[in-house]
Amino acid sequence: MNLKKIIRLLIGIIFISSYITCFAANNNYNLNSLSGFFRLSYDNNIKMPNNIQSMGLLGINYFADITPLIYGGIGGYGSVVGTQGGLFTVGVGGGLHHELISHWWGDAGLFVGGGGGRASLVGGGLMLRPHVGIAYAFPWARFGLHYSYISFPSGEIHSQSWGLDVDLPMEFYYLTPDENHIGCSLFNPNDIHLSSGKFLNFQRNDFAILLQQYHQRSGTKNTDGETQDGTISLVGAELDHYFRDNTFWWIKASGAYAGIPNGYMDVLGGLGYHQSLGYSFALVPQLGMGAGGGGMTDTGGGFLINPLLGIEWAIAPRFSLRASTGYLWSPKGEMKVIPVTGELLYHLDIATEGNKSTTLSSYHYEIQGFRLQLFNQTYFHPQRSFSTSTTPIELIGFQIDQLFSPIFFLSYQAAGAYTGFHAGGYATGMIGPGIQSPEFFKQRMQVFSEILLGAGGGGGLALSGGSLIEPVAGIRYAFTPTIGLQASIGQLKALRDNLNTPIFNIGLTVRFDTLNRV
Repeated sequence: MNLKKIIRLLIGIIFISSYITCFAANNNYNLNSLSGFFRLSYDNNIKMPNNIQSMGLLGINYFADITPLIYGGIGGYGSVVGTQGGLFTVGVGGGLHHELISHWWGDAGLFVGGGGGRASLVGGGLMLRPHVGIAYAFPWARFGLHYSYISFPSGEIHSQSWGLDVDLPMEFYYLTPDENHIGCSLFNPNDIHLSSGKFLNFQRNDFAILLQQYHQRSGTKNTDGETQDGTISLVGAELDHYFRDNTFWWIKASGAYAGIPNGYMDVLGGLGYHQSLGYSFALVPQLGMGAGGGGMTDTGGGFLINPLLGIEWAIAPRFSLRASTGYLWSPKGEMKVIPVTGELLYHLDIATEGNKSTTLSSYHYEIQGFRLQLFNQTYFHPQRSFSTSTTPIELIGFQIDQLFSPIFFLSYQAAGAYTGFHAGGYATGMIGPGIQSPEFFKQRMQVFSEILLGAGGGGGLALSGGSLIEPVAGIRYAFTPTIGLQASIGQLKALRDNLNTPIFNIGLTVRFDTLNRV
């Protein structure tokens, strides 16, 4: 069974499982809020060794305000200027920020991640990025200037940098997690208790699983100057967040699994508009930009521009199909492709608090569970394409589990190497279904199993086109209803090459529920 057939089967499982429901008996729910912000950053003029052109890094991170002073979260960085197109890192960051005087904020923090890219001199892949900065705050955003130091300790990149930040505040609303309420429907939205003077509102979000093909120009050259113009097949995921009735920002990550040497991935984001055409159809123009490269594709410094036009068809209250095409090109590289994308969108209208009352009685409401994971992953005996060495590789990663019922969930995972023999540049993106047991041992433990599918590349591993499968089984322990520890073992196998290694994962988990309007 090839990757496309497996993805189609996975989509069918998601569609069926989303309609398995129950009815909540508890009539006492508190809608909690957590302040946070998205940070878009740019690190300029990062000096490279050996007279290589300086690099510019684009960063995208989400930070939650743990306290008014301390923040922490996850994110990543990608090259957009220079010659290092395809350099990506993912990891965890945090810091301190405080309003020094009216509107002016001071900030200091640290990012720790793993990854790298082609010829990027990153050693094992570990990246450290301490920074200090100052920003001016408006009600809707903070704009700042920072000083940072970019270091790959086991590699040759060590450089100071000055750069820019944009912080976009985002209030997140959630319910206290309860495994027994996942997938349950509410008869009365008035069962949700809100802050004084606030009303129950809902904000639209769409999450999509996608398959893509990039059709390259005939005669396209790769980074070695050789012709590499085959069609690139990719798998990925997209999030659309509506901040107006029809206007949304979007972010999409994709990785190649066939068509070129392994290693190509891109992360793109921008703005989109949803224009209803009637009869369950809509026109969806999008404009985005971001970073991409790897797999010997020539994207220059990595900066990509991507206008798109799509047609969306609502096939059910919770699901839509979207087909889109457009143009994707690197202004400083050879890459100029026509992307063709097919997506299955899952609608998540998540409860928020607002200042105005809205009509609620005509909708259906349900509770959905989520689990975030920050973990370390060990490849014990990874086979390499350039060496007989099978010494271990360590990766840092994060995963989102979307729980459709107390038993069934879907996982979305990204990871990057931070140590290991020539591991710098290795990264993976995975997606797949999982099942978990009821809670036991004083409602604190669960066992689970999942099968992840996706793409990986870099680090000289024996991956061929990049397609991967990863069955795992494990156990988790909940210290509180929200915070837990999880460990699992599994086997990672390349579908078209020799990589076949046992793996071990261990990390922290964060559980929460959301109230959704259907």
